[in-house]
Amino acid sequence: MSAKLGIRLPFSASPLLRSHDLDEAEGLLNSHIEERRLQPCGRGQTDIHFTLQSLPQLKLFGAGFGRAVRVSSSPLACWHGILPLRGAVSSHPDGQRACAGELLMFTPGHEVDVVWHEGTQAIVLALDASLLVDHVMQHHQTEVTRLPAQAQLMGRQHPAVVSLGNLLRLVDSDTGNPSGLLTSPVGQVHMQYLFCENLVHLIPSLSALPQRSLLPGTVKRVVDFIQAHLDQPLSISQLVSVSGASRRSLEQAFRRYLGISPQRYIQNCRLRAIRELLQHHRQGEVQLSELAFRWGFAQPSHFTTAYKKAFGELPSHTLSRQS
Repeated sequence: MSAKLGIRLPFSASPLLRSHDLDEAEGLLNSHIEERRLQPCGRGQTDIHFTLQSLPQLKLFGAGFGRAVRVSSSPLACWHGILPLRGAVSSHPDGQRACAGELLMFTPGHEVDVVWHEGTQAIVLALDASLLVDHVMQHHQTEVTRLPAQAQLMGRQHPAVVSLGNLLRLVDSDTGNPSGLLTSPVGQVHMQYLFCENLVHLIPSLSALPQRSLLPGTVKRVVDFIQAHLDQPLSISQLVSVSGASRRSLEQAFRRYLGISPQRYIQNCRLRAIRELLQHHRQGEVQLSELAFRWGFAQPSHFTTAYKKAFGELPSHTLSRQS
């Protein structure tokens, strides 16, 4: 995730705390995740800013302390990741240092002992260990073996870190959206699924799992997303993020199960929606050019051609029959 997002703390549509009091911040964190202890380091003014996007078994924080702060914990009961957007976080006693765009990941059972350097802003994720166990059993038909307590540093070019950045951008853009993916229980479950799949590829002992074939459920997630956002701009990168698969795998799955590409599926859905609308209106009640533009057709001529190819008649003929 780009350090440019450090200018605006992610998940800002869901603020959690603005304060200069470390004790207040410590108490608030302890109400959401395992015990945390906060100690100031060096000089500087404390300027605490927390945001939170909370899912049933996954919490995503945007966080900054202003000054340098040491954060320590009891042994973790969750998977804990820190992704700096600006500044750096150093882990003790191993000396690992995560800079902007790098990921510091702690396994369950590990104790966090890190220093957030002055001016650092980061995303912190906490995913229930039981969620990953259930996910691997259900979707990969294997068990998660007990891993030694460890902290692992992964570079910004690691494919799974890049994928994680895309997921976090998706959540950030959806936070606060009253009709977004995260407002429904189904959408939240789908999002947790995507984070679990990402975590599988971040953990060396799990990334060696046999690659499972793309299931129809992956296509269904994307189809549900398309239907919920049919009247909004939709990009293939959005669909890839929602699917949890690569672009190539997603396109192959659409062709296998639906017989068409994702882009063509979107167009067909929009054409059917327009046809239904035309069948319930008379001439003079709608402007075809405005309708085409509203549903994503930049040129009326392209809309007319696609409509005739799909339904064997011009949109004006469909409309005239209702008069």
